[in-house]
Amino acid sequence: MPKLDIDDHMITELIHRAAPLVTQATGWNLGLPSLRTHVLPKDQGYEEIVESKLRLLGLQVSSERDIIDRTIEYLVENNVLAAYEPLSNELMVIRENVDDSNREGLLLVLAHELTHRGQHVNHPALFERINHNLVRILKGLETGESDIWKMRVCYEEVRPIMTLIESHASYIQAALSHQYFPQARIERHFTLPVLIFRVLGYGKVSQYTESLPQVAEAMKRGKIDYLFRGFGSV
Repeated sequence: MPKLDIDDHMITELIHRAAPLVTQATGWNLGLPSLRTHVLPKDQGYEEIVESKLRLLGLQVSSERDIIDRTIEYLVENNVLAAYEPLSNELMVIRENVDDSNREGLLLVLAHELTHRGQHVNHPALFERINHNLVRILKGLETGESDIWKMRVCYEEVRPIMTLIESHASYIQAALSHQYFPQARIERHFTLPVLIFRVLGYGKVSQYTESLPQVAEAMKRGKIDYLFRGFGSV
């Protein structure tokens, strides 16, 4: 199978193919006119995805990286396929990390991130809460003022939200694969906050898809927005 020329034009083309499927599956407006896309080489993944987010959150970015920074850098540059950043309305793809012989698989990766886009557009308060607690934890690490208990409380406040968000995106990705692209090779990926919290020792990665049965039931009953609003009121 010929290799794909993964560039901004191709990603835009695949997004416009995937977006109607995600909208149909979720019933959500994805706000595509304001969505920006960008293809990154892997050696720019940490700078463009992580450091950019830290700046958007109002955090300082040091030129010297400690062991946590370097671990996150390694995970992002070697494992992250794509990332949606709510603060900048940008969907980024790391060119070398996606399978360049798996066009339909890449489309499903984008559908996963577009689901996060729909979640953000329709339930922005959930993402604001995640960012707020992420800032509290990272500032504590930066200043050395947060104790382990306080940091754990911050994490536990948002873990159910992150689990819902990731479980829902994984559910939509799998559903679209089953219905439209049964031969596609599904690649696994996670949001940046999930990776950061995982590096900090907060739970196994598998925890962030543990609410799949709850999501499946809500989708079956047409109650997914009720589920998201319920988490927003926690």
